[in-house]
Amino acid sequence: METYMPLFWIGLAVLALITEAFTTQLISIWFSVGAVGGAISCIFTDNMAIQVSVFIVVTAVSLALTRPIVKRVRQKNSLVKMNLDRAIGREAVLTKDITKDREGELKVLGDYWLAVSSDGREIKSGTRVRVLSINSAKLVVEEINEGEASLPKEKAVSGSGAGADRRG
Repeated sequence: METYMPLFWIGLAVLALITEAFTTQLISIWFSVGAVGGAISCIFTDNMAIQVSVFIVVTAVSLALTRPIVKRVRQKNSLVKMNLDRAIGREAVLTKDITKDREGELKVLGDYWLAVSSDGREIKSGTRVRVLSINSAKLVVEEINEGEASLPKEKAVSGSGAGADRRG
């Protein structure tokens, strides 16, 4: 049995790496490092309890030392700054319907963006909407009632309409 233990630990390390390849959470990578520690301990002892202890300790230490660093790097890289926050408060016309099953589409700041309703209601294409926020790469919008509609800021530069915001 002891002659096969290095193969067991190496197999466990490979299995953990394969598992890690199919996930994005960086969970099983530390088990792979621990399994390598277990394989190395086979060189020095045949005692299974010591090998398992080495596996547990190496896994825990590698997790404790690297997890905060990995978490910080992933958190820093998760935010993509796009200047899209300028779209918040803008008004636009939907170019595709927003339904319960599908996002709509609108053109704001010269680009087309996916749009979802803020309250989950369906909104038909051609309806005037206001951008309330951004959720991932989708704009969260609300329908504008007839009485409160005004020209979108991006078209206000042309000078048409009373009270238009001329900052563009």
